[in-house]
Amino acid sequence: MSDTSKPPYTQMPDSQPPKPGEVRKGRHRRWVVHSHEASRPSHTEAKSDINITPLIDVMLVLLIIFMVVTPLAQKGLDIGLPQADTKQQTPEQQSQSNQVVLGLEESAAGAIITVNKSPVSNLEELHTRLADIFQTKSDKTIFVKASGKVPYGKVVEAMDVARGAGVERIGIISEKMVQEAAGE
Repeated sequence: MSDTSKPPYTQMPDSQPPKPGEVRKGRHRRWVVHSHEASRPSHTEAKSDINITPLIDVMLVLLIIFMVVTPLAQKGLDIGLPQADTKQQTPEQQSQSNQVVLGLEESAAGAIITVNKSPVSNLEELHTRLADIFQTKSDKTIFVKASGKVPYGKVVEAMDVARGAGVERIGIISEKMVQEAAGE
């Protein structure tokens, strides 16, 4: 240490630190602490950071609230829709409701092909029957309802014959759709 530097603390003149266990009467000691950091504030800048901790706290609370409320809010409104009266249909509406359904079911003898529930013996007869039906129809759509046991190749062959007979659009009727329609 040099002579110009101050020790971290100095005593007032004529003051000695007491020895352990010694009590001094009548004289008060003062110790002065010299610290450049404590006595002189450093150059302070304005704090420009945004404290996001409260924001995160609020967001977590909102997240928990939404997680609790969301399952409760998924309730629907039951409404009764009016049913259509099928007795008062015009002939045009009746012709539109007459859809052509190509059915394929598996039996011991092989695949049974039906057109609107009337059996067809082979693919050639299927072609002639579909050609007769779609010759006069403006809507050239057929619906295919195949049993799950029918091989895929047989279904594709029947769809190819239908395309050759003038069918432009083919729709598939699944067993689930039939069950839902029967339940209503």
